[in-house]
Amino acid sequence: MSHQPAHAALVVDDNWYNRDLSSLALKHVGYQVAEAQDGLEALKLLEERTFDLLVLDLSMPEVDGATVLRRVRAQAMHKKMLVIVMTANPHMTTEEIDGEADYVMYKPINITEFAEFVGRLKQRHVPAC
Repeated sequence: MSHQPAHAALVVDDNWYNRDLSSLALKHVGYQVAEAQDGLEALKLLEERTFDLLVLDLSMPEVDGATVLRRVRAQAMHKKMLVIVMTANPHMTTEEIDGEADYVMYKPINITEFAEFVGRLKQRHVPAC
């Protein structure tokens, strides 16, 4: 039987280690995970398909997380997608980001706590896909 998994996540971070940690936690609780190493790659993926969850780093070269967030929130196809913004710099979270993101987390993340958190989100969230 070939069907799309019920919950899909996109992890966007220019740091491979952070991307890998987030992806492992998401896979552990049952998400199908796609990864993007920058905002440009993320926007391309987001044009092609929908995700239930977007884990988004703010500080990236080319296109930053705030720009990705603004563009995603302007698109009807991503209306149901939850967004977790991650940053190592609390000064990067503006009122706009707080208003557009569903959750803001600060790096470094505790992988166990993150897995538990996204597991709870998955249980409560109706898949967008």
